[in-house]
Amino acid sequence: MFEPAIWNASAGLQYQRISIRDSDGDRQSQDEFGNDLTFSGESDDLILLQLGAARDRRNDRLQPTQGSITRFNMDQSVPIGNGSILLNRLRVNHSQFFPVNFLRFTEGCRKAERSVRRLPQTLAFNVQAGTVLGDLPPYEAFSIGGSNSVRGYGEGEVGSGRSFLQATAEYRFPVFSFVGGALFADFGTDLGSGDSVPGDPAGIREKPGTGYGIGLGVRVQSPLGPIRADYTVISDDGDSRFQFGIGQRF
Repeated sequence: MFEPAIWNASAGLQYQRISIRDSDGDRQSQDEFGNDLTFSGESDDLILLQLGAARDRRNDRLQPTQGSITRFNMDQSVPIGNGSILLNRLRVNHSQFFPVNFLRFTEGCRKAERSVRRLPQTLAFNVQAGTVLGDLPPYEAFSIGGSNSVRGYGEGEVGSGRSFLQATAEYRFPVFSFVGGALFADFGTDLGSGDSVPGDPAGIREKPGTGYGIGLGVRVQSPLGPIRADYTVISDDGDSRFQFGIGQRF
């Protein structure tokens, strides 16, 4: 049985002075297509009031096999300083975990009396969505694609939008005591909002706006957490790719 879920709330204030520089450290105000890289055309001041709430009902925070976690986040900018940026960013993130017993690699999975604790296998699902209301500096658009987004693509190769929707399904299972495996499917889309980003950077670079990947991965437990190696065998651009990371995808 789980303990009653508790809502946790957080609040913060963040200030950033933003300028775009090239590999030589020189400030750049426009990209190669002549589009502004910042909202003001120079350096931007971005002041954000950040509010968050989370409800955690997972049976384990590091290796969950049952339960769920839901997070809501809102960032409200204060239009002060260079650019006078007035935006509101909303984001929701939900993960759900179901214990299963499809494979019987470990001793706990083979016992007649099995429990969730002895069954480190799970079907894990994650859905994320977000949107930005008001002003949208190009660097604040949602970037879709990469090892923590739609695997099989490089960072931001699927799209860059004012809004986004992303979904992932994984089957996680143990192989040895410190090695696990995963089968996964990812999907992400900018919901057709790419052209609402100033300069339409995704459209100019012919990013598809929607993408998916299907693959398999290995998880190796380490003092830093799970080391993740994923190989996407199918993606809608016809490519395949190895990608690495620290910690579970969600």
